[in-house]
Amino acid sequence: MIDKKLLHKLAIELDKCVPENEHLTPDGLSGFFYALAITPAIIDPADWMAELFFGERPQLNGKQSKDLKKAVTAVVKASNKALLKNELTFPYDFSALDDNGFDQLWHWSSGFLQGLYLRLAFWKSGIIANETQQASDVVANSVDIIFALVEGNVSVLKNLDQLKAQLQLAGKEPTDELIMASLLQALPEAYECIRLFAAQMSIRLLARQKEPKVMAKT
Repeated sequence: MIDKKLLHKLAIELDKCVPENEHLTPDGLSGFFYALAITPAIIDPADWMAELFFGERPQLNGKQSKDLKKAVTAVVKASNKALLKNELTFPYDFSALDDNGFDQLWHWSSGFLQGLYLRLAFWKSGIIANETQQASDVVANSVDIIFALVEGNVSVLKNLDQLKAQLQLAGKEPTDELIMASLLQALPEAYECIRLFAAQMSIRLLARQKEPKVMAKT
């Protein structure tokens, strides 16, 4: 996990810049920096700083910019350290969540999805499906699960008919509410699928960078 004290410190600095409802919550920040950390390629802060404000970066004075940069840098370092120590596991225990906990989970998922959207083409590329000759890509499907939970829209699911059939076989009416409940239970697995895919792609990228470059003939 990312140090909660650092996330709350960042949230406080964001509070000094804009009203509370105009920036990510501490849980949203956690999800966002989880996504940022696991993404194999480095993303320039210029490409994501505005996302802390839901895409609308405000005009800041010198002190605000300095204090915000300091708080952001601390969180980035902490998230990268957690990644190297393999500590970016799914941060919620469903058995211990109350209503407030589920609200925090939604904010985390929303922030995580926001981070994935920075490189959505990569996450939805279908690399695994292409390599395994599968019709459906597990990573892209995992992103869809998170999107459906955050947006409350199950129509994005490619296996929606299959989910409905499974509920019907169990003697249940396949309502959107029950489908969402099943997706919620699948959220930790969806996150882990995305994380492991990212780790695998990071290893490939590192190996490619270490390959000796062939000198062009003159």
